[in-house]
Amino acid sequence: MRATLGCGCPDEVFQHLVISRVPPIAGRPPIVQLQVGSRLLIHVVAPPDGAAANGWIEQLAANGRTARDRHGYNRFRLVIATTAPPAPAHEIRERFARAIVGDGKAHLHFVEAERLPEDLVLRAQVDQPAPGSLRTVAK
Repeated sequence: MRATLGCGCPDEVFQHLVISRVPPIAGRPPIVQLQVGSRLLIHVVAPPDGAAANGWIEQLAANGRTARDRHGYNRFRLVIATTAPPAPAHEIRERFARAIVGDGKAHLHFVEAERLPEDLVLRAQVDQPAPGSLRTVAK
């Protein structure tokens, strides 16, 4: 994940990693949340289909920034995990940029789902594990 996103955090940041799943609510897709050390918050999502797509990127940007600030992380990265870029990707980038205007510590990434470890990819259409399922990985 580190190389895929081009993260320049020091090695010690990655010694503590917490992975949790956040269930979908109010039209927002399910999220795989990675808390990397005490510095980096990453949300991995699959783009929603159809009607659920209205406003989803703005909601994810706002929720991620709020969580980052509330918990004292330095950066927030929103990762859209997909087999093909959602149509059109440049529109999603523009919408994200408008949602985070002036925030240089929030970033958007499109990553092919196949490049991510399987346990980090959520499909928008499948049932998700029970809320609160949590896994901690430490080096």
